[in-house]
Order: sequence, then structure tokens, then C-alpha cells
Amino acid sequence: MNEKELLQQLADEMDAFPSWDPVQLNADGTLVLTIDMNKGFTQSGALSSPRVKAILPRMREFLETCREKGLYMAAVTDCHTPESLELASYPVHCLDDSDEPELAPEIWEFQQKVLIKNSTNAFFAPGMDRLLEGVSTVVLVGCCTDICIEQFALTLKAWANQADSPLNVIVPRQLVETYDAPGHPAELWNGLALHTLAANGVSVVNYLPAK
Repeated sequence: MNEKELLQQLADEMDAFPSWDPVQLNADGTLVLTIDMNKGFTQSGALSSPRVKAILPRMREFLETCREKGLYMAAVTDCHTPESLELASYPVHCLDDSDEPELAPEIWEFQQKVLIKNSTNAFFAPGMDRLLEGVSTVVLVGCCTDICIEQFALTLKAWANQADSPLNVIVPRQLVETYDAPGHPAELWNGLALHTLAANGVSVVNYLPAK
């Protein structure tokens, strides 16, 4: 199978994901978690991406609906020092003495709590264990689909499965995005990540609000 055929197969698979509207969510036990929608990934900096920035209007609409529903919303944002080991693998980004770790202005007002992470996997962010207490549904939005979203969602499902806890992890595919770069075609990596999530028990859905 060549890349064009694989992309078409992934597109068909994603179109077949169930339609979903956040009005279906129950405020009791639901956490809406935004990952890395900060200035460093949406506005400026070595890892800023126009593809990620482009989902901000739709994300704001989604978070407004969540607020109307009384859902608890929190965010996680990258924040590094120059000595952070992650910077050996990625370009320097989201340093703590810059404005890059700050949430994008389109979405900051909705967040009732903001956690700081020093790795790609938000599961290990200080305070995440307390944030997940009593939670039965987690809705994940943000970036990047094939890095931070994928790592957190798979770790979360594995953690819940270990405890035989029926945790529902939802990823609306129109509310996650990844970057485009040489050797990293966004459409391909986005589709592969969503395929992997769905194959591992994550509820990948098509965000199609009724309004």
C-alpha cells in the first residue's frame, strides 16, 4: 500500500467514527482536558504550527458549550528550563522565562485549573493524580495528536485498565491537531495516531455539534 492509499484508508476510517456532541456529557465525573494549546504551539516559537492555531476557533466554541454544561475544564501546558532533558529531542520551546507556556488567549478563560508539564506525557504532570480523582470520563483536546495526545490517552487507558476501571477517554478528532514538517506529514501522522487510539479503546469521535 502506498502513502496515498494509506491516507485514503485512514480518511475513510475517520469518517466512520461516530458523531458526537458535548451536550451528551454529564457534568458529574467529566473532565475536559486541553493539552498544550499555548502560545508556543499556536503563535510563535520553534514549535508553533499554523495547523494547531487553526483549530482554536472551533475549540473555543466547544469550550463555551462545555462551560454552559457546567463541565470541569483544565489545561496542561509545556514549561521547560534550559536544562530540561526533553530539549535534547526537540527544538528549544516553551521556556519558563518566555510567554510561550501561557495558554492561547482564545481558550485561557475557560480553564479552572492549569497544570505544568516538563515532558511530552501530561499523565506525569504534578497534580494530575488529584485532577483525575473521581473522574469517569476524560475528553482530550489539543496538540499534538501523535505525541502529547497519543501518549496521555494511551497511558490513561492503560492505567485505568490495570485497575479494571471503566474510564471513558474521548478524543474528538476535529479538536486535535499535529504539525507539518519535512519527514512529518501532518495528515499521515494525525491519521495514524487516531487509528492507534481507536485500536486501544479510546473513543475517537467526530465533533459535530447540533447548533
